[in-house]
Amino acid sequence: MALSAGIATAAPINASALNGAAPEAWTTGWTGSSVAALVPTAKPGDQALQFSGNSNKAAYLKLAERQDGGVLIDFSFQYSGKVDGNDFLGLWFGNSSNLDNAYLGPNIGFKANCGNTAVNSSCTNDLFVRLGGTEGYFINGSDLVENTTYRLFAHLYKSNGSSVYNSFDAWLNPSTAELVSLKTPDAQAKPTGSLKIASFDTIGIRTATIDKGLTVRIDNVNVREVPEPGTISLMGLALAGLAAFTRRKRA
Repeated sequence: MALSAGIATAAPINASALNGAAPEAWTTGWTGSSVAALVPTAKPGDQALQFSGNSNKAAYLKLAERQDGGVLIDFSFQYSGKVDGNDFLGLWFGNSSNLDNAYLGPNIGFKANCGNTAVNSSCTNDLFVRLGGTEGYFINGSDLVENTTYRLFAHLYKSNGSSVYNSFDAWLNPSTAELVSLKTPDAQAKPTGSLKIASFDTIGIRTATIDKGLTVRIDNVNVREVPEPGTISLMGLALAGLAAFTRRKRA
C-alpha cells in the first residue's frame, strides 16, 4: 500500500510529490505555525521551509493512510547564524489522535553539540536519531558548518518481531551503496522514552531553543515505505539521484 499524503493530488510521498520541487509541496497539505516561513532556494522556482522560532508543531502533515511498516526518511538540512548547545530541529512521526505529544516519539534531526548546553562542550556532534524521550544517539563527525547543505537518510522499522517501532538507523550524506543495502548506519537508536508507537498517521517538525538570529531550514522531504527486496536496488539508485546537492561524507 503506497504511503500517501493529504496534498492536492493525494500522490505518494516520493521524489515527485514532496521533494520541495514545487511550492505547493509545502503550501498544500502542511500546517505551519508562525515560526515557519517559505523561502527560495538556489534552485529556480524551488522553496524550502525555514524556522526562526520554537514550536512542538512548527509544521506537520496528516497522511492519507496510517502506516505500520518500515519506512525510509530522506531530507536536506542547513542552518545560518550562531549555534548554541541544544539548538533543535526534529522531524517526528506520530499520531493525530495524540498530536500534542506526537513529537515525543521517533524523531531525527539537529540537536547541537549532543544537546549539551555548556559553552565549552567537548561534544560537537549536531545530528541525532531517537525512538523517543529527550536525549538521542548522535552521528559522529556531524559538526555542522553554517550555510552548508546536508542530507539525512534514515530507516524506521520494527525488528525481532516487535509490535512497536524499535529500530531507527540514520546516515549522514549516504553513499549509493548505503541507500541500496540499508547497512552500516552512522547512528542507531535504541528504544527509550515512554511513548512507543505501533503505527503513525502524521509527520511533523519540532523546533526548540532556536534564538539569537539562528534560522534552520529543511527541504527535499521524502518519506516512503520500504520497497520489496526485488525493487530495493532501483529505489536506492533513485534516491541517490536526489543527492546531487550534497557533499561526500567526511573521511
